[in-house]
Amino acid sequence: MVKNTLIQWRTFFTGLLMGAADLVPGISGGTVALLGGIYGRLLAAISRFDMHLLKLVRVREIRKAWNYVDGLFLTNLAIGIISSILLLSQVIAWLLYAQPLIMWSLFLGLIMVASALLLRELYVQSQLRKYWLFVGLLVSVSLANLPILQSVEGFSGLGYLWLMAAGAVAISAMILPGISGSFILLMLGIYPFLIARLAALDFQVIAVFALGCGFGLLVFSRLISYLLKRHTAAVMSLLAGLMMGSAVKLWPWKYTLSYRLNSAGLEVPLEQENLMPWTYSQITGADNQLMWCLVVCILAGLVVAKFGRIQLQDLAA
Repeated sequence: MVKNTLIQWRTFFTGLLMGAADLVPGISGGTVALLGGIYGRLLAAISRFDMHLLKLVRVREIRKAWNYVDGLFLTNLAIGIISSILLLSQVIAWLLYAQPLIMWSLFLGLIMVASALLLRELYVQSQLRKYWLFVGLLVSVSLANLPILQSVEGFSGLGYLWLMAAGAVAISAMILPGISGSFILLMLGIYPFLIARLAALDFQVIAVFALGCGFGLLVFSRLISYLLKRHTAAVMSLLAGLMMGSAVKLWPWKYTLSYRLNSAGLEVPLEQENLMPWTYSQITGADNQLMWCLVVCILAGLVVAKFGRIQLQDLAA
């Protein structure tokens, strides 16, 4: 009994971290799931929402249906993710505004050590595929440098299909280590609008977006599960490249080249250029906080190295 309780709390805590990660453009909840050792289990559970599940529900075999989809695991994880979004969204937003260099350094340390852990596991198991590692790195860097579209102000009629499609793409990215669903929404110009509608509890927008997320999650989780079982080395090498490339987006010292107006009428960065810390100080006149950034980056990396758990056999199970 105690063992089950401990597993639930670990899953809940992982969900908290996944929710926090998905709030930040540049960090993926899938990365946290990978480090928490639950990535393969999560994909397997989601992919079991199928016709067999409907059959069990139809004949009122509720307990079997619950066990079939690993219901206790998914429930604990979902509660953690939802709790994080509700409780930490304002805190993370404030920290990113008040201490951007420190926060981005924290995320950078996390993702780089996570990438190193995955690369080490692939190398030790003789599973590293350099070609797919390079492809993942190229895709991630390219995504980070794509221009952000003009912010969407609303949807009507068939425009809601675009919102559904955005939800499907974003949720697919969220379960991929190295690709941020929030960043995808930001690139599509939907992120500010969606955050505002969530805060206003616009149930029509929320329902349409959730429908797209559900569709993308069910389809994409099956695809990834299939590929992981048959091409574990190639898929994980690709994901390692995606994670490494996301460092371009997470680099703390940036200079904003142009701005755009968001849905609240405020100026937000549109195009940014990565700078070296000393160049950042010269151009902006602001303290680069290099020493503090290095300390936070190293501490974040040490925490990941201490508690991160990546085992390839769990992913292909």
